[in-house]
Amino acid sequence: MQAKTKYKVEICCGTMCYIMGGADLHLLNDYLPAALRQLVSIEGAPCFGNCDTHEKIHPCVRINGVELPNASTRKIVDKLIILENNDLL
Repeated sequence: MQAKTKYKVEICCGTMCYIMGGADLHLLNDYLPAALRQLVSIEGAPCFGNCDTHEKIHPCVRINGVELPNASTRKIVDKLIILENNDLL
């Protein structure tokens, strides 16, 4: 029986996010711990609209609708582990 998707990871595919590292984030599934792989869905999303800001927040990701700026594979995995551990308490 397959586990239900619990965490939706949306990767901004806008130009700025894509060239600032977002392209590499689409390989996220390769870095997820085995226990999380079936719980996470990963998808590209249109630009989040953060390109107009002067802050350096790219690439942008949303996890269950909550933005995670300056995303990296490690940062996303760490956040998912924290979310899952908090849910298990």
